[in-house]
Amino acid sequence: MDHIIKMAGLSAEAVELLNRHVVYMNAAKGSLLIKQGQRVEHFYIIEKGFIRIFSLIDDKDITTLFARENDIITSTYSLFTKTGSNENVEILEDAVLLKINYVTFVQRCQEHPDLFNLYRLLMEKYYLALEERALSLQFDNALERYRKLISRHPFILQRASLSSIASFLGMSPVTLSRMRAQI
Repeated sequence: MDHIIKMAGLSAEAVELLNRHVVYMNAAKGSLLIKQGQRVEHFYIIEKGFIRIFSLIDDKDITTLFARENDIITSTYSLFTKTGSNENVEILEDAVLLKINYVTFVQRCQEHPDLFNLYRLLMEKYYLALEERALSLQFDNALERYRKLISRHPFILQRASLSSIASFLGMSPVTLSRMRAQI
């Protein structure tokens, strides 16, 4: 959490307030933190571990995001609409997470602007990652998408399975294998 505190420039008072509302939890590799259809009331900050968000649509596994240390993870759709999640959140490596109730946190943000700054920074990072992926799927060919992944997010190649990477890039595992052979 030290990195998060420094990143947001949290005051000692804000850190104390945050600590009162954070629950540290361990999550085992292979478990689902959030299941498709589940209503979500929390967001999580990853202290340690690697996680992916994916959906099962017509028995097809589609990875929409990977997250690692100091990233935020949740089902934003469920969190904001108070309906069931469209996604699953899978723990890819044993993880330590900071679990934070969204409604309580928003109330604390109104009391302390430093906390709102933390939330804004984390959510901006989250949404930029989603937009980057959406634009890449829209405008880049398969090879360009793979090259961008290599240059911008090499940690994904080291920590995720090839099938998850292929689904994240919007291609089949066979196409990914061909891309890897070309580079």
